[in-house]
Amino acid sequence: MARKIGSRYTAHSVIGRGSAGTVWLGEGPEGPVAIKILREDLASDQVLVGRFVQERTVLTSLDHPRVVGVRDLVVDGDDLALVMELVHGSDLRSRLDREGPFTPQAAVSVVADVAEGLAAAHAQGVIHRDVKPENILLDQGSSPGPGGAPRAKLSDFGIARLVDAPRRTRATRIIGTPDYLAPEIIEGLEPRAAVDIYALATVLYELLAGFTPFGGGHTGAVLRRHVTESVPPLPGLPEPLWKVLAQCLAKAPASRLRAAELATGLRELLPGLAGLPALHIAHPDAPAVTPLPGYDADDEAFEDEEATTPRRRRGSAVPLVPGSAPDSSRETHTNLRRPRPEELAGLAEASRAQRAAAGRRPGLSPSGAQRSGAGGAAARRRRLVLAGAAAVVLAIACVGGYAAFSGPDTTRHHGNPGDAVWPTASTTHAAGLPKAPVAGATDSVPASGAAHLPVWAAWTDAPAAPAPLVSGVRVVRMDGTAYVFGTDATGAIRYVTRSGGSFGQWGKLTGIHVSGEPAPVVLPGGVLRLFATGTDGLIYQRDYSGGTWAPWSQLDGHTRVDSPPAAAATGDRVDLVARIGGDLATTSYVGGAWTAWAAVSTVGQVAGDPSLAAENGGRVDAFVAASAGTVQHTQLADGLWHTYHAVSGVTGRARPEAVQLDTGEIYVFSTGPDYAASATGATWTQGTLPSGPASAYAPGAYADSAGVTLFRVTPSGGLQYTHGK
Repeated sequence: MARKIGSRYTAHSVIGRGSAGTVWLGEGPEGPVAIKILREDLASDQVLVGRFVQERTVLTSLDHPRVVGVRDLVVDGDDLALVMELVHGSDLRSRLDREGPFTPQAAVSVVADVAEGLAAAHAQGVIHRDVKPENILLDQGSSPGPGGAPRAKLSDFGIARLVDAPRRTRATRIIGTPDYLAPEIIEGLEPRAAVDIYALATVLYELLAGFTPFGGGHTGAVLRRHVTESVPPLPGLPEPLWKVLAQCLAKAPASRLRAAELATGLRELLPGLAGLPALHIAHPDAPAVTPLPGYDADDEAFEDEEATTPRRRRGSAVPLVPGSAPDSSRETHTNLRRPRPEELAGLAEASRAQRAAAGRRPGLSPSGAQRSGAGGAAARRRRLVLAGAAAVVLAIACVGGYAAFSGPDTTRHHGNPGDAVWPTASTTHAAGLPKAPVAGATDSVPASGAAHLPVWAAWTDAPAAPAPLVSGVRVVRMDGTAYVFGTDATGAIRYVTRSGGSFGQWGKLTGIHVSGEPAPVVLPGGVLRLFATGTDGLIYQRDYSGGTWAPWSQLDGHTRVDSPPAAAATGDRVDLVARIGGDLATTSYVGGAWTAWAAVSTVGQVAGDPSLAAENGGRVDAFVAASAGTVQHTQLADGLWHTYHAVSGVTGRARPEAVQLDTGEIYVFSTGPDYAASATGATWTQGTLPSGPASAYAPGAYADSAGVTLFRVTPSGGLQYTHGK
């Protein structure tokens, strides 16, 4: 429902949510805008409101092509809002997560853009204080830079400055990660322009290496390394670029380059970096992160208009001011989707109709300017007291305590996507979702008897895809033909068929950009239905029948998930599960319509992507990795979800694969060499797969009368299979 923001703006629909507030697609006198409406607790703080009004001139004057512009700051009744430029593009974190390290030329081009934006801000005395990939947008509306690199804009100037300025100690949180904090901040010193340079250099290091120089481990350890350790060099990086990078990561602020100097220096290095490949450096403490696919604005074969959604977090958000549990680390105002053209075209007409029907809202409180006079002296006194307190807290954190920071374990991992550590809890449910119906304390009973462990053949190479696969695979069998689905680095779905022991030609599905592997099911009448999570977080579906693919359609158009979906079909009923935050959510297609999403009660919070296996009798088995690294199993029978059990013999935080035989036996596979089989639903027998190179991608499997066929993606993006009988 549309809502008025002040007298000049109308907010029409939510397109994003972050720690500071909700982002709306809006309309103003000059056309579409993004409106970030800050949280109610922020709007009720008179000191913050006064600061907000005082900053209006500074923030709105930051007019630079490399900065996401703040058009206006609105104080209207209970609304405290930033009106910002609407940028059509993804954030840098999403691009990094799905594609991995950049080439040196692309990384330098992006960072040089951001440095130019910082130089303009620093010239006006504005410090960003929260430079990180989430706050850097890649503008799809601009011509690419050197080597085809996307042009970058720095967003969310003023969020940290506004919210943190009064040194608030109530339930306010500035969300970020410790990976980008300059040493002087950790030591409690006043932030100056050099903190932005340090953070931006950390971003450059991450674009080149795939990980930050001091990240990993407990938060206190990360902070300590910022202060005490030297930056580890990047092998293979040209010496001139390494010198610039190392200088900007210097412990002493005065030793770092200024933003304008950094931008100029990087631009000068660009010609010499042409043609150099990405470094592909293994993290010293953990396996390198395997990127997930997503939106690639350079792929003209795609027709979809959606922008990338920053769904997968590489590390948990860290509250830099004590508060309740942390929110998403996404702070960019385009963080969920790109508005469609018809939405933009309809904004003005809808706004005019609303004005004619309702007029200006009555009962508005005095303007922010009138309210800002009171509390100024008190705010200054609080700032002095809290500045000293903050220095003490941060000093304690530096030596490893970090006890002053609230919220769950925020350990940053560099393993499989989605393997953030979550706190152990009892039953949990997705925020804003009802709980799914739950049965008693026992599972429904599948076939009895001891599990049969197949004898597996050696891994065999399948025909290579035209482009390397960068996700797991899922497999479905229809009319004697197996269909194997994965995704490539452009976000396109790649698939190949196998019939009678022979493979067909690889096919490619476009139309949307997907994140992670799609989920296929077979419906009555010889229809193959494919479900996929777009890079906007929405689930899309597409049917294949009679040798023809139908167009993509949205499942519901508003529910956004944080994982690829898993699907199972029993007759004409389809069940879907997906991860939303740390919870497992489900919806079902019954009676010609989808049910509302509901949260499945789990033991602890969900850390990986789920899988489903359906039994002919109508029972559906769900498997998902929990926070402790265990794989949990539950069943859906007669519309009710049953109690979870751990699957012994299978661990990990990636998606487990599950397949069910006609006999009722279930096989569950992980990304490692082990798997487990069950014939009772609660008792698992561990088995071992053929040896081969370790893969970080989830496998895919199908079962037939001849046994189980398992597919996996190799570290180089190829496809292999093995058969067990």
